[in-house]
Amino acid sequence: MISKTQYFIIFSFAIIFGITGGFLDLPFGVVVTGIAAAVILIAMIPYVYFLYYATNTSKIEQFLSARKRQPILGFYWALGQGTPDLAEDQLEKVLRKYRSPSHQAIFILADASQRGDVRSASSHLHQVKQTHIREYYEVHVMLEEGRFEEAKERADTLQKDWMNESILGRLYSLSGDAEASRNHYIRAAQCCKGVQRYLLEGMY
Repeated sequence: MISKTQYFIIFSFAIIFGITGGFLDLPFGVVVTGIAAAVILIAMIPYVYFLYYATNTSKIEQFLSARKRQPILGFYWALGQGTPDLAEDQLEKVLRKYRSPSHQAIFILADASQRGDVRSASSHLHQVKQTHIREYYEVHVMLEEGRFEEAKERADTLQKDWMNESILGRLYSLSGDAEASRNHYIRAAQCCKGVQRYLLEGMY
């Protein structure tokens, strides 16, 4: 989905680049390639920004909601809504479209994590290729098995700060300390940007 502003930028760039190409006597193929590359770049900028760099979670939610027909974006939007049935429906759409076991494992575990039941999806852990992501979900399983001290020690070794903080948030939630849990989830959200921040803010 391209916004009106993006259409205007693309149209303006195409005209300017076309005129410039004419003045400089650039080959037609070069002009067309340049315009095509610009269109792709301009269309992708919002995706890259909101998925990885934005910090305003209301804007991130709006971006995802406007594109929820796209399976992955719809799945992330649904996870942030905190409605299990909605997330389950979106997850099924993702799994139908993306057949790679390693890709499916990431989405299945993300859904299980938001529900606080990673153990139910632990059979997919070995399919996760990224070591730091697999270790993060392994620590979640430890928490759900009541191995709090072991999980806390492993959390300190996780690659990203938000992972450590979110594990502590979950640990204190399971321990019944709501205030400490909220504080750790807040810190976890502050450690990251984009969709991950949006999902973590939904945890408190």
